[in-house]
Amino acid sequence: MKKLLAAGLCMLAAGTLPTMADITVKLPENAGIRSLDYNYTTIPNLANAKSRAERGTVSDSIAVTDNSAVIPIGGDNGGYSFQINAGEKKYIRLYAVPGDNVVIEVSSVEPLNYKMSGSALADDMNKIDEIESPFAEQMSAISSSENPDRQKMQEIYSDYIEAIKDFIEENPTSTASCIAIMNLQGEDFDNAYEHLGERAKTSAVYPLVQRQNEMVQQSLAKERKLKELSSGDVDAPNFTLEDLNGKMVSLSDFKGKWVILDFWGSWCPWCIKGFPELKEAYEKYKGELEIIGVDCREDQEKWKAGVAKYELPWVNVYNPETTTVLDDYAVSGFPTKAIINPEGKIANITVGHDPAFFDKLKELMGK
Repeated sequence: MKKLLAAGLCMLAAGTLPTMADITVKLPENAGIRSLDYNYTTIPNLANAKSRAERGTVSDSIAVTDNSAVIPIGGDNGGYSFQINAGEKKYIRLYAVPGDNVVIEVSSVEPLNYKMSGSALADDMNKIDEIESPFAEQMSAISSSENPDRQKMQEIYSDYIEAIKDFIEENPTSTASCIAIMNLQGEDFDNAYEHLGERAKTSAVYPLVQRQNEMVQQSLAKERKLKELSSGDVDAPNFTLEDLNGKMVSLSDFKGKWVILDFWGSWCPWCIKGFPELKEAYEKYKGELEIIGVDCREDQEKWKAGVAKYELPWVNVYNPETTTVLDDYAVSGFPTKAIINPEGKIANITVGHDPAFFDKLKELMGK
């Protein structure tokens, strides 16, 4: 007994006494849940990973006893991101650091309602949830109606974004602003990021904010470049890529004709959705217009199979990931279509499946 006591005192003196840290999920009595599935990864992994595989996500499950389950928190000082499955497409998301003892009290599973407590991060997430909840309830009520009013939903979402922006503006030094800002995009994010105070940046989730900032800056740079490219004064960047027969094809080969560059992939449903209209345009303007399908982000076998499956009659080339073609044309989504005039200048770039693209083509070609 004395030896055990002495050993315990030595650990305490040395500061090596293990810190208990976990997430306790308390469920309603009628929940009927016998186990909880969950997954987690470290915040540094999430912030630095270049692919899903690099995130190092771990999936596990824990038994529910007496309507309660306890999920352990690891010892990585960078903290963790957890996702707990509370039903079909119902998730509890939270961040935690070693030493936290988070309690999640679920008041109902259908609809999913819960409250977190026990840590600074939980308190921060609660603050943002309180802002989001009334807007989420309004959106849910509209979306569940027989004929959802999409314009009204957009208005509610815009009001929600304004509320998030107001919170950050009024609380620039709060660590909760790091939770809030991750709900913003584009210039809204950029403006809010510039106003974050140094104390806010001490949040464990700040590396995720930094990662999002990098992505936003890349996106804004592409938007600026896209606007410049679409001015009508820019020469279309030339490229040389391999066609279905292994022949090298250059954009410059088609100078003197109207050209549509269609950046696509067989994995992209919206790319495929636009093929019928693209074929109509190809037939309508035959002799004056060439279409070059630029396949992206898949292997050559899938590309060739896609061309055959959808019977694409135009010039088809393969764009390996090693080229700069997507950056040259500021491609930020698929499909992206660029119209090149006979002088070799970019006349229009349209991102996404937009029927208005063909109206623009008709306007430019004068028929």
